[in-house]
Formats: sequence, C-alpha cells, structure tokens
Amino acid sequence: MNAVEIQDLHWRYPAFVGSENPWALQGVSLQIEQGEFFGITGTSGAGKTTICKFVLGLIPHAVKIPMRRVNHHLRGSVSVLGEAVTVVDPQAGPHPQTGEPLGAITRSGIISPRVGMVFQDPENQFLRMSLLHEVAYGLQILGLPKDEIERRVQEALAMVGLQDLWPVAEYLHPADLSGGQKQRVAIASFLAMRPEVLILDEPTSDLDPVGKHEVVAATRRLKQLHNLTVILVEQDPDVLASFCDRVALVSEGRVELVSPVRKFYSNMDLLSDRGIYTFEVSRIAQGARMHLGDGIPLSVEEAARAFPRDIDGSALPADPPPNQELLITVDDLWFRYEDGTVALKGADLSLHRGDFLALLGNNGSGKTTLAKVLNGIYRPWKGNARILGRDISQPRVRAQLPRSVGYVFQNPDHQIFTRRVYDEVAYGLRNMDVRAEEMHGRVLEALGAVDLLDKQDEDPLFLGKGQRQRLAVASILAMKPEIIIVDEPTTGQDFRMVTSIAQLLQDLHARGRTILIITHDMTLVTNYCKQATVMLDGRTVFHGTPRELFSNSEVVRATGLRVPQAIALSCAIRAEEPDFPLLLNVPEWLAALSRQNSRV
Repeated sequence: MNAVEIQDLHWRYPAFVGSENPWALQGVSLQIEQGEFFGITGTSGAGKTTICKFVLGLIPHAVKIPMRRVNHHLRGSVSVLGEAVTVVDPQAGPHPQTGEPLGAITRSGIISPRVGMVFQDPENQFLRMSLLHEVAYGLQILGLPKDEIERRVQEALAMVGLQDLWPVAEYLHPADLSGGQKQRVAIASFLAMRPEVLILDEPTSDLDPVGKHEVVAATRRLKQLHNLTVILVEQDPDVLASFCDRVALVSEGRVELVSPVRKFYSNMDLLSDRGIYTFEVSRIAQGARMHLGDGIPLSVEEAARAFPRDIDGSALPADPPPNQELLITVDDLWFRYEDGTVALKGADLSLHRGDFLALLGNNGSGKTTLAKVLNGIYRPWKGNARILGRDISQPRVRAQLPRSVGYVFQNPDHQIFTRRVYDEVAYGLRNMDVRAEEMHGRVLEALGAVDLLDKQDEDPLFLGKGQRQRLAVASILAMKPEIIIVDEPTTGQDFRMVTSIAQLLQDLHARGRTILIITHDMTLVTNYCKQATVMLDGRTVFHGTPRELFSNSEVVRATGLRVPQAIALSCAIRAEEPDFPLLLNVPEWLAALSRQNSRV
C-alpha cells in the first residue's frame, strides 16, 4: 500500500490583484510506499516544501483561492494513507459568460495527527512557554494520560540528544535554546506523537554533524519500531544516502528523477546541472576522468580501493603568513546569560586584518554568543575584548561597532524589519545618513551580489528561508563594514547558492574585507578559509590553519567536527601509506591526480 499518492499535481500560489505567480508545481506525480524512508532534494524554490504541505493538507486547506479560478491555481489529487486529502474536479462550475470550466475543490483537509511536519524554521511552530509543554502539546490534544505524556516527552528528548534538559524542561523557554537545540525540540514534539507519516523539511540544517546524524538515526529507529513513513527534505547527500530508500529530484516544480540512492547519485551530469550536492569522491573521480569498474564511487571506502597511492604532495598550496595587524583580540572572555547559563568560559580569539577565519564547534559551544559579543549585542561578563584597538566593554564603543563590524544572524528573521526587499537592504544605510544616490547604487550592487535583484519589490515575508538568508547578507554588504561576521551563511542553501555565497565572501576577502564565518559546513572551511578557531563548552581549544586542524585527530574527534570526504579519503590512504599527502578538497585532489597522470 502506498502511504502517499500524488497524481498530476499543479499549483500556483495566489497573488495580489492584477498580478500572477508562475506555477510552483507542474504535473507532480509521486508514489511513496508505506514504511519507506523517502528523500526529496532540489534547489531552493524548486517546490520541495510545497509538495510537503500538500501531503500534510495545509495546502489548499489554509490558502484562500478565488473560487471562480480554481483551475487557474490547482489541478490534480493527493491521497495519504488511503484518504483523499485534495481532490479537484476540473470540469465543475462553467463560467456564466464563457462556459469555460472553473474547477472546484471537492476534498480538502488536514489529516493530523496521522501526519506530522517539522518545518525548516522551528521557531515558526513553537506555541508554548516551556520546553516540557512544547513537546507535550500535541500529546495533550490527543488526550493521553499525564504519566504517558511525561514518558513520551522524556523518550523523545532522549531520541534527539536533549535528555540532559529533562530536569529543567518545565522551566526552560524554547527561545533560550540554541538554533540547533530548537530544531531538536521541534522534531521531538512530533516524534512523541508517533504519527504514521512524518515529514521533515530540512530539519537538521542548523545542527552540527554529530547532531544531524543522531536526529535522523533516531527517526529511523522510530520508523522501524512503528512502521513509520518518513519524508525527508534534505540537501546533504551523506544524510540522504545513509538513511533513505529512494530519493526524488525536484526542479522548477517538476519531479525529474526518482531512484534508489546509488542510481540517483550516479546521475552526476544531471545533478551537477541542477545545482545539487553530490559526493566529493564522486566529483574527484569524474573530474579526473577515472574509469572505475564499479562505476562512480559514493563512499570513501569505495574510492580508497580504486585511487592511486603514488601522489606527490610537494606542490600543495602553502599557507599564507597572517597579517600582523590585529583587528580583534579576545582574551579570557566570560559571558553569562540572565538564567545563569555560562556560555563563554575564558574564550580566546585573534583576528588579523585580511583573515578569512572559520569559527567552529558543536551546538552550544559558544560560537554565536562570542559573535554577538564582538558585534556589541552582548556585553561580556569579564575578560578583555578589543576591536580596532577599542575596548568593547565601553558602552560608547559598543554603540559604534555595527559601523565597522557587520553581523549576519543565524536566523535571518531576527534582522529583517521592513516589508520590501529594497527597503530592507537600504535600512542600515538610511540610519547611517548615506546620500540617496549612493544608497541606491549600494542597494542594487548588494542585491545583485546575492542574486535577489529581481526580488527587490517583493515582501521579505514571502521569500523562502534561503532567500531571506541572502537578503540578510545583502543588507550587511551594503553597509561595507571592515569586518564581516556571518553566522551559518549556507544554512538551507542548495549547492549552487552555497558556491555563490562562498565565492561572494571570497571576493569580499580579496577586496580587503576581513571575514569571520560560523559554520558546520567543513567543505566551506577547507575550500575557502585560511584560519580556523574551534570552541568546545565555551572555551577555545584550537587555532590554526584548516590543514593543521584536520591533521589533529584528537581535536576533531573531541569537538565532533565532520571530516569532509576529500580529507577522509586522504586519511584512509595515509593509514596504508604514511607519506601520502593530506589533500583538503576536490581541487587539491584533481591537481594532484593531474600531476600524477602527467608523470605516467
């Protein structure tokens, strides 16, 4: 039996009077088997979330469609667990003047609690004032007894790695949690309800690598226990390959490909053309035109068996010497939140002019707290912090910091203030009294840099999360600060846009900007960053180059950093050949293989 059946689904979001949106879905047909772990991937704006909202029944149930234009907005049908969720009669209701069929929705409804959906932004679905009541909310609606509710809440928190919060769950507000912890809470609230179909819309984008696999693994365990059907929207090929039975590619509102994992990721040309993440070892094999008997490798183990060992590492790029001019110095910095949580416990940081530095660590390690101290949002409890030679413990200095230190929040909605994209980018410039002509040029330049020029007159609230993230970056770029701090710049972005944002940051760095990024994306670190600082439990435990970092297995293991495939492949071969070089990324591998081939 199919858990989900979608037949020839077309959907167009209603627009303001006098305008018309393009089709968001164009003839989507999908069959998802009961008990299947089904993955969906695609670029930002491809229609992935829209499909999920149809499965939930949120669309069209909660969207107002002009009743005389149903055919103009919706066609097709959706059934879930044998129940018709959305059915359209395209021949219903002829137009009184033209006789043209108007169409009618004959079935529309939400089938909760049999279907649950965890949205990309967890804050959008928080309803209660404490962690305990947030996770218990759905169980209370189901009318379960108190002891069963408490047992399920405790079990769900343990599944997502938040068992340590159970003793304070009744008193802890969800807003006080880190971004990654908020995502875990949202997932736990649905795991506790044990729906028959669970939809996860990029649920782990804010999680560290260890947390990402813990959460998805917990979902799979629940699936196996209760024959749960899971629909996972995800960009990360490692997660999709590790857990999914099949994967669908959605592009421009169409389902282009549905295949088992190995066959899916063997379509390298199609996936690359659509801007989809693929495996590093696959890109290395394809880029080097390696002819492997078993096809394109997907795992490090497959690649290690096939790749040559006689690679010369003498031509690896040398790490550039750092500029001696210090822009930021942090020494023994401490910070405590109002609830008593000590987030920084003697943190240290040095940022030189011209650095491109990655601030790394697992969720709750203190990265974002430190960044907010550096931007003047938080005042340190004790310790020393100086930016451009000025002591930021002084209120007057902190008030001026945004002019020289631009900060892009992890959640873009925390810094969007206006109802028009153009005005959002111009907001900071108006506060700085920039002349109108110069302001206009800066706004257009910043929007063009993040590929939002065609959205300048739209309302930010109607943009996808990835687009809102880029809008937040643009609003900072327009102010041209000397130091740019970006908290998780690639969250929720597809491969093409991650590359675009990374290239944008690299171009800014080349033009003299000093960049600090907070990220869990280690491929971003190994491809673009010159320095890395790692935090653990509020303390700084490492500072050096990315090559030095990934040569230090003890730090990598202790902090739960995810080792990219390119490095893991080097390490696998180094276990047999100690003199094999540590190659950090795909370009280094391709350059080394090219040199090796030229000698043959």
